[in-house]
Amino acid sequence: MPLKNRSFIYLGQSGCLLPVLILFNLFFGWIFFKPLIWLGIGGILVLLFIINSYILVKKVSNMASAKNKSAIDVEAEIIEDKDRLG
Repeated sequence: MPLKNRSFIYLGQSGCLLPVLILFNLFFGWIFFKPLIWLGIGGILVLLFIINSYILVKKVSNMASAKNKSAIDVEAEIIEDKDRLG
C-alpha cells in the first residue's frame, strides 16, 4: 500500500474519537467543568469535528476525481466469425 493511502486511512480514523469526546462532554462535562468552560469545550470539539470532516471529504473527492494516467483504455470488439478465433 502506498504511503499516500496509509496517511489517508490514518487521518480518516482520527475523526472517530471526536464524536465520542463530544458525547462524553455532553453527558459528563458539566460534572467536571464550570458551565461556561463546559460549553466552550463542547464548541471547540464540534468545531474540530466539522474541520476534520471537511478535510476528509476533500481528500475523498480528490482521490475520486483523480485520473490514473497509467490505465490502459481497451476497446472491446465482437468477432462474429468463429473461424477467425483459432
